Amino acid sequence: MLFRDNRSDNWSKFYDSWEAYLTDLARAYHETIQHFYDLGCRYIQLDDTTWAFLISKLNDANLSTDDRAAYRKLAENAVAVINAALANLPSDLTVTTHICRGNFKSTYLFSGSYDVVAPYLGQLNYDGLFLEYDNQRAGSFDVLDQIWHGDTHKRIVLGLVTSKFPKLEATADLTARIQAATTKVPLENLALSTQCGFASTEEGNQLSETDQWAKLKLVIDTAKSVWPEA
Repeated sequence: MLFRDNRSDNWSKFYDSWEAYLTDLARAYHETIQHFYDLGCRYIQLDDTTWAFLISKLNDANLSTDDRAAYRKLAENAVAVINAALANLPSDLTVTTHICRGNFKSTYLFSGSYDVVAPYLGQLNYDGLFLEYDNQRAGSFDVLDQIWHGDTHKRIVLGLVTSKFPKLEATADLTARIQAATTKVPLENLALSTQCGFASTEEGNQLSETDQWAKLKLVIDTAKSVWPEA
């Protein structure tokens, strides 16, 4: 949203203040989401790589004090813009976000625990957050409660099933990991998904169509066993 390639630095060519730029940015997102609603959409999921980028940067022990402060300010700005974009939307519209760590030909871009951005994620007024947890790059579930932040209407979707490789996870392992997450977030506020989509780019990932259907069936069957009344 705030353009990590520094395009945001051009704000002064068009706005009198940084705050005015952020306000207009949030308004543009808000009006676009509202337009989708007006066309009949009742579920919108925003793919956001900003948080994964910040996770990677803020987990860098060699980051300078000034750079760390700048990245934290970026996180604060992101929270402000996102929440302004989500404000006063129709109550029957569900808006979620997926924190993407990269998904090009079964590779990734970003690594690191969610702990460095958990306080910011906990402030976001989404109805649900899709978190990638398919390998050790994402860290533990320790900060899930900070991300969920006690919001009883918010769903934390655990991306435990990798979409990058065909090997199927064991149902027992998935169930055990979901149960482990319940120490931080109630089961009724948890859900299960693949870690990302199967084709973020036209090249896709290293799976066949058959592999992909098998992954989706695994997610569905596991979810039915964990949440039988859902």
